[in-house]
Amino acid sequence: MLEKTMSREGKVVKVCKCEKRGMLKKEQDKINIITNYGIEGDYHAGKSHRQVSLLGIESLEKIVKEKNLNLKDGYCNFAQNITIEGIELYKYPVGTKFRVGESVLLEITEIGKAGEFNPDNIMLTEGIFAKVLEGGIVIPGDKLTIVSE
Repeated sequence: MLEKTMSREGKVVKVCKCEKRGMLKKEQDKINIITNYGIEGDYHAGKSHRQVSLLGIESLEKIVKEKNLNLKDGYCNFAQNITIEGIELYKYPVGTKFRVGESVLLEITEIGKAGEFNPDNIMLTEGIFAKVLEGGIVIPGDKLTIVSE
């Protein structure tokens, strides 16, 4: 059961993509999210259940403080496509649908990465993976809203 005080809205802080495996995702002005595929030009796009990855800025700040990490500016250091704030998506169940901006509709398919562990990678515990139900353009500042749980 979800806490009644959990926020149902947040916003996009940064959007990132990377065309090659093993490189940091680089910050973009906007990303094009394609229905049932993922982010145009991103290495991780495809027909899997991990089409888009999201991570909260609050989670980032927590791990940076705990581990005294030095993050590279202009990148998404934990391979997230979208950095968000104001909502803890990882506390919502798999299957939750949420809208990003005007047109994008995503569904949570995985929380963290099962079977993997690295105490310095918050994406493995608080990162969200989603599939794309409806595509569109996403830019920093776009609103994120829970549609259904």
